[in-house]
Amino acid sequence: MLLGYDEGGEIKFIFTDSTYLEKMYPKNTAKISNFWGSTHNLKELFVDKIEGSIDDYKVVDGQLVKREVK
Repeated sequence: MLLGYDEGGEIKFIFTDSTYLEKMYPKNTAKISNFWGSTHNLKELFVDKIEGSIDDYKVVDGQLVKREVK
């Protein structure tokens, strides 16, 4: 799964077809620009799976972390 996130760690892009990614972009070489034409200043992160909603997560120091419940 390919995630694109902004400077604040907010996930702005998600591509879930891991089979397609591995076939077209082996070894996690896909970039956001492969799908949007430009990066929109997003960084890429590859993850195996997400439990629950993507809205429950953000990216901190290059790692996907679950948001704190308030």
